[in-house]
Amino acid sequence: MSRVAYGLLALLTYSSLIQAQAVLPEDFAFAQLAIPARDAAAYRFPLPLAVYQNTFRDDLGDLRVFNAEGMVVPFSLSRPAAQSSSHKTPVAVPLFPLHEGARILIDGVHLTINSAGSAVNLQTQNGTPLNTIVRQYLLDARSLDAALSAMQLGWLEGAPEYTGRVNVEVSDDLTAWHSLTVAPIANLRANSQTLIENRVEFAPTKAKFWRLSWLGMAPNFELTDVLAEPAASLTEPDRASLDVGGVADPKNPREYTFDLGGHPPVSRVNILLPEANSVIDVELSSRLAANAPWRVIIHSGFYRLKMPDAAEQQNASLEVSPDTDRYWRARILGAGNSPQSPPGLHVEWVPNEVTFLAQGHAPFLMAYGNASANRAEADLSRLPNSLAIAPATLGPAQVSGGMARLIAKAAPFPRRRVVLWSVLLLAVAVLAWMAYRIAKDPEKNPQG
Repeated sequence: MSRVAYGLLALLTYSSLIQAQAVLPEDFAFAQLAIPARDAAAYRFPLPLAVYQNTFRDDLGDLRVFNAEGMVVPFSLSRPAAQSSSHKTPVAVPLFPLHEGARILIDGVHLTINSAGSAVNLQTQNGTPLNTIVRQYLLDARSLDAALSAMQLGWLEGAPEYTGRVNVEVSDDLTAWHSLTVAPIANLRANSQTLIENRVEFAPTKAKFWRLSWLGMAPNFELTDVLAEPAASLTEPDRASLDVGGVADPKNPREYTFDLGGHPPVSRVNILLPEANSVIDVELSSRLAANAPWRVIIHSGFYRLKMPDAAEQQNASLEVSPDTDRYWRARILGAGNSPQSPPGLHVEWVPNEVTFLAQGHAPFLMAYGNASANRAEADLSRLPNSLAIAPATLGPAQVSGGMARLIAKAAPFPRRRVVLWSVLLLAVAVLAWMAYRIAKDPEKNPQG
């Protein structure tokens, strides 16, 4: 091979090396050690809030996992949308009111449930029916095969106003009862709006009998039905949460803005009212950047009430589609008064999980925060189901390349592209010159 050909090959190799230049942990703003719990072929850990607050891309594309040699190892991100399970259709369960003074299996009271819970009969020893205020309800769930994760309480439209709490208990023999949760219940009207809080959530549970008991004062209406929501799985994913204070809009005192400082995949929201005995109607919106248009996320009523026993009650958090917007706005609707001080915003989310392969040697390092990085996730969906994935924990965050890595810079001079095109043009020129020499030299021209 001639010296010209060797030179051409060297130029092409140099251009390929330029294109394949690897990133280093120092190219990212922050880093955290990923500490495996045991030896395994792959590891997994959830992302902390710091990652959402110190990455440039809302899809977490500026995140890498390095080994001790400083090489990027294959990793993937699981999304909250893929982890959350769809709700199954609620099922009506037989509902039996237990009137004032009645308790199940106590002296002087006889309980009878007929044919698969289709009827109930409560009587005292002398046979007198119990017809007073309903403080408890018995639910017969023997016909349900799945565990339950929530219940929706129903009452007649136009029922009297009420705010209180309900205790949810379960039993398999009507003797030993176990309390699951205490939840707020509300039926309120304010500014021509109706605020209803009738859904009770709890950890997925399977039981034959359920009991609902009012704590404190019972409502002046009876429940008409209860819809039980079967759980999609027996485990509820762990959620992270964040509370941020609101800032009043100087141009509109009925609007408040909130800055999450990052882009976690929010799936539950709540408004934290500063004063007790408050009920407001709110339109909640979000946007990705400070100069982007607002998108309406949800419209709902929120309340905070002080009960006669000095306990406070507020509405439960509301489910929303996963939202990675950093900025949120609460607009108070209706003719009611605005809070005397700004409300707060409570958000919850299921953290993304990072799964990475144990290539190279430990320690492994997660680095994040680079305004110019592109996504580099690997497709680990074809890993065998039998592969043991061990948990890993993250060490404290440490500065790597610093906050300057999060600042988007002007597009630099495309040196790599210029070099590559220069090499290609030079190669074409060399080939043309070689063809010209062969054509001009009769002794080396095979057709001469």
